[in-house]
Amino acid sequence: MSSNDRSVRSLVRLHTSASTARVLNLLMIYRKHGDDEEYKQNPFFDNVLLNRSMIVKHRLRSNELDMFESPRTSATKVMIPIDITDLKMGARFMFVGQIGFQDLLENALGSACMPNSNDVRMLKIIDEIPSLDPFLLREQLRRGGLTPARCYFEVADADVARMFSFVQKEIMPLVNISFGDDASMSIYSTRLVNKILSSEIDSDLDPLRQVLQLDVKQFDEGIFCWKAFLYYKWQLSELMPRLRDVISEINRVRPRTAGDNETRLFIESGRVQVRKRVGMACERVRQTLDIYDTAYSELTQSGKAKGFREFLLTAPTLFKQLGERLAGIDHVVSFWRFRFPRDRLANVTPEELCDIFADFESGLVFNDDFDLAA
Repeated sequence: MSSNDRSVRSLVRLHTSASTARVLNLLMIYRKHGDDEEYKQNPFFDNVLLNRSMIVKHRLRSNELDMFESPRTSATKVMIPIDITDLKMGARFMFVGQIGFQDLLENALGSACMPNSNDVRMLKIIDEIPSLDPFLLREQLRRGGLTPARCYFEVADADVARMFSFVQKEIMPLVNISFGDDASMSIYSTRLVNKILSSEIDSDLDPLRQVLQLDVKQFDEGIFCWKAFLYYKWQLSELMPRLRDVISEINRVRPRTAGDNETRLFIESGRVQVRKRVGMACERVRQTLDIYDTAYSELTQSGKAKGFREFLLTAPTLFKQLGERLAGIDHVVSFWRFRFPRDRLANVTPEELCDIFADFESGLVFNDDFDLAA
């Protein structure tokens, strides 16, 4: 399929301002790191065109629902620019798993993307996860034995700009113990945030590496993990005010007709279950973030580096539960607001409301819900 005028505008906008969790911008990564040796040695996709595409977690419109054999509300959209030097030329696009997906992929990219190829396997793994946040994505690929270059797992520039002040506040305790009441403390904190959020770790951070007693490779991985938890804390802080509004509306929404008794019971049960599961997901996220907060406090308040060091070395095991739960919460918030612009709750049928609640519930069920000690 080729893009229309609307999707061309979307393509240009996605390239410059999309959120990390929604878009994997392989074209931007190519432009930044295409000459790096690691990029050349460990590409995300083997196919060159696919490795310069944009992968998007997309909320399906009503006219797109019948493109799939089974019901779903979102999909993984692959956008392959027609001309990478001029995005206004548009793109060919397809959804992973849509009817005829393999034929569309081979028509766009050639026979190299056969069903058993690594690229198709990669696309299927991406489609199985609810978010493209780089930390969840890297962990899932690694569990599948796939290890693309580190440059593919950075926070998008647009999100770095949005989360900068939050991260600066978070790292101030570390700046305080490092520089005390120095008048230049704000300059130091700005530099430190830039280094933590950048894709390059340089010798300026060696004093911190030595305090944590990590070798260069461990420290590089540790900073990546630290960035992950700063990202997840920021994401939760951004979601919570919006989530409160959405839960309030879920409590109040009524379909435009009453429906039969079974439907009414399902809606009321769904309303309760969504609230319950959102609450469980938020609580589990907070519990996991508390592990980070405790280790970080030991470093900044007690001067004990051991706990923070050990936390950084084991942090990747926590990415899956954090990423999946935050993606589930974000889906509730973003899809609800997409379907119900603020204060427009009346125009929904009983059947659609049942489907929405069922979708939210399924997106908030996790394998370790009953293993809170894990």
